[in-house]
Amino acid sequence: MKIKYQVPTIYEKLLPNDILQIDLIETKATCNSCPVYAADLKCCTFHPYLPNFTIGALLSQPDLGSEVAISVIRSKIKNREYSLPLGLVAPPSYQITFNQRKKNEFGWRKDWLCPYFDPVHNNCGIWRWRGAVCTGFFCKSSFGAKGLRFWDELSNYLTYVEMALMEEALVMLDFSPRQVADLLGYLNRQVATKSELKSSQMSEKKARALWNGYYDNQEEFFKKTFQIVSGLDRKSYRELIGEPGQHLEKNLRKVFEKICPQ
Repeated sequence: MKIKYQVPTIYEKLLPNDILQIDLIETKATCNSCPVYAADLKCCTFHPYLPNFTIGALLSQPDLGSEVAISVIRSKIKNREYSLPLGLVAPPSYQITFNQRKKNEFGWRKDWLCPYFDPVHNNCGIWRWRGAVCTGFFCKSSFGAKGLRFWDELSNYLTYVEMALMEEALVMLDFSPRQVADLLGYLNRQVATKSELKSSQMSEKKARALWNGYYDNQEEFFKKTFQIVSGLDRKSYRELIGEPGQHLEKNLRKVFEKICPQ
């Protein structure tokens, strides 16, 4: 399946056409009949980070995700389950446990199952708007090590894109560099306070301080971030990702050419 059909639809007018048209047909990583992990869990034993504009898309157009997933998103916002201006993140207790995982835990622990997983259909409830880590993860590749390297490079590139678009939306909504830096500290946690480890909810006082005046209308805030990102064109996108992003694109092309020489 072409890359353009595996990434959020908003990327179709931003990413380079040659990358969007890359088409690797994988036959070993069969998600409907998982060859590696528990059949009812698959590789979904992971709580992904969802950037703000992705949440805005799902709330603006609920049919983009399953009813289960949209309900979970709204519940997380309402209950202060680490709903932040940068998006929805896993609670620190989850992040730390996952980062300290032992061999053979991933893909087998039901208590780690993604909150956006749709158990009724046994698949991802936000598939077209899933995050970069999920998009680039393949347990096996029909192209061997070269194929796995390609998916790793795609994940690196899309992660950079996610962060660039998320931060642009925050800047446009008057978040300072210091505020953005404070928010980034909630990603990929390695340590946490005792209170953070005890609860999956943030205190209202702390959450309000991070929300920069938007605390009482978070759904509308997320929708605004989606509108901001939707308004970007390829030119502004190129300026936004700069040389680091373009370097990641070159790496991705080089890895793909090793699989499918021109």
